[in-house]
Amino acid sequence: MKLRLLLLLFLASASLSSYAQKASAKSANDQYVCLPCGSDCDHAVLDGPGSCPHCGMRLVLKKSVVFTNISPAELCKTVAARPNVILLDVRTPDEFAGRARENFGRLKNAINIPVQELESRLSELNGAKNKEIIVYCSHSHRSPRASHILTENGFTDVKNMTGGMSVWNESVGQLPLGKALLVK
Repeated sequence: MKLRLLLLLFLASASLSSYAQKASAKSANDQYVCLPCGSDCDHAVLDGPGSCPHCGMRLVLKKSVVFTNISPAELCKTVAARPNVILLDVRTPDEFAGRARENFGRLKNAINIPVQELESRLSELNGAKNKEIIVYCSHSHRSPRASHILTENGFTDVKNMTGGMSVWNESVGQLPLGKALLVK
């Protein structure tokens, strides 16, 4: 009788442990985050789809946010080492051309596709699906979203420049390599 009771307790414990592992795995797979928008809410983890309560962006599966972030200094080193890297500026045409209120400049040889047009203009980048692409904007609020859009559409080596051109000007814009990459 005791052996039978012990066996039943063991089986119940194993079953509960298996259930807990499955529930934990399910919750890790079902974690949602804000479609990256560059705000603090990008780091909030929610347990279901919908909209971000802070910024209103669509919530996406956390595991789908796979791009990496690099600093302006790292971007300088990357371009120096690999000049064929694609630089994608996702600001408006006026910002890109220096006609906006804040003129942060742009990076030499950058392609300008505003984030609002990116999904409809992805075909312009189809030849770059497996190439290194560094995305930037003015303050790193639009570029995380653009980076996510690219990775969701099969681009395999996408990096987001943190801080955008405003931080670029403060951190590396006056250094020789930074000056060489900047167009005002």
